[in-house]
Amino acid sequence: MAQLPETLTPKQRSNISRFLRHLEHQGQRWSALAPAAGEKRTAALEAAVNTAIKHLGLDRGTRAALNHGFNLALLAPSGQVRLAPVQPEHQTVMAQLPETFDHRYLSYISRFLCHLEQQDQRWSVLAPAAEEVRPLELEAAVNTAIQHHGLNPNTRAALNQRFNLALVGPSGQVRLTPALPEHQTVMAQLPEPLNRRQRSYISRFLCRLEQQGQRWSTLAPAAGEERPAALEAAVNTAIKDHGLDERTRAAINRGFKLKLKAPSRR
Repeated sequence: MAQLPETLTPKQRSNISRFLRHLEHQGQRWSALAPAAGEKRTAALEAAVNTAIKHLGLDRGTRAALNHGFNLALLAPSGQVRLAPVQPEHQTVMAQLPETFDHRYLSYISRFLCHLEQQDQRWSVLAPAAEEVRPLELEAAVNTAIQHHGLNPNTRAALNQRFNLALVGPSGQVRLTPALPEHQTVMAQLPEPLNRRQRSYISRFLCRLEQQGQRWSTLAPAAGEERPAALEAAVNTAIKDHGLDERTRAAINRGFKLKLKAPSRR
């Protein structure tokens, strides 16, 4: 009890104290149930807490108090995904989301974090590195959660929008519209003379960049530059090896006043 974190409320401390007294009455010890280093969900401790709550009248907040006090992710017997995460790390992630963020998207992210806790995973292990747009382990975790654990299909879009990512569904198909806000801005700033088909070609190219974990800003031409080599190579590869329309190059040339060339140098 003396080593509990100061952030616990008096009620949470009381719930933990009562649980420890319950263990003593049962001839048990905390040390026999306590999690190992880094362990978030020990079966014996979870069972002891759930039994104490269900059959012996301990407060329902006991489980949450233990989760908070010992950085655990113990679950109720139903095993259902909670609506709010219990790990302080995940609570911090939620607290840093902007107030203007779509409430439905907030809910999707919260449930995904709860799902990670249920799987004994952490956001910090899956989170993207700086400027990374498509962390594959996070993408796999999201797709599995959607496909096999009942999370809303829009969970992926919520994470993309909030964390400036470009996570792709299991099909791996190129989307019709880009997910990165940076690329959405590129589309919004295209000149009016471009027709719908040309806009579509550019949009699909931006989606292809996202699928490859790339960004327009890293390939875009400098002021006055008409033929950036990296962008030309990316466009030609997308056309030759990934099925983008041959007219993608011409659309980008017109939209950004460039002179990209095909590999033949024509």
